[in-house]
Amino acid sequence: MLHRYLVPSVPLIISLFFAAVCIAAAQKAPQEPVIIGVPAGAKIKKPKVMFPHAAHAALQCEACHHMLKEKPDVYSCSSKGCHDLGNPTSSKERKSIMYFRNAFHANSLVSCNGCHKSLKKAGKPAGPTSCKKCHTVK
Repeated sequence: MLHRYLVPSVPLIISLFFAAVCIAAAQKAPQEPVIIGVPAGAKIKKPKVMFPHAAHAALQCEACHHMLKEKPDVYSCSSKGCHDLGNPTSSKERKSIMYFRNAFHANSLVSCNGCHKSLKKAGKPAGPTSCKKCHTVK
């Protein structure tokens, strides 16, 4: 009789255990500003960007970290396997510094500049969209 109820509930128990492990392993977003790094080998002409992570806490992590579900170990665009340079499995475009730059400047909602422009266009409070307002860290 116990077998009749226990066997069908095993997948549910395993799923709940897996969910608990994932939640426990999830990284907590930093509250202090983060300096956005560049991939190894990248040469930049402008100062680095100080990103106010806490100011974006109302967003879901996936709003910016768009590959979080597929690659949960990669949290930074400059992490190996994300928008890095010289990735042997990538296309020519991906090996260019412009690919990394576009991660932050493209007109898509997962890029900083694209999101800020979209908010500004909708008449909502938005972050900066000019170079000098973001690139401040020497």
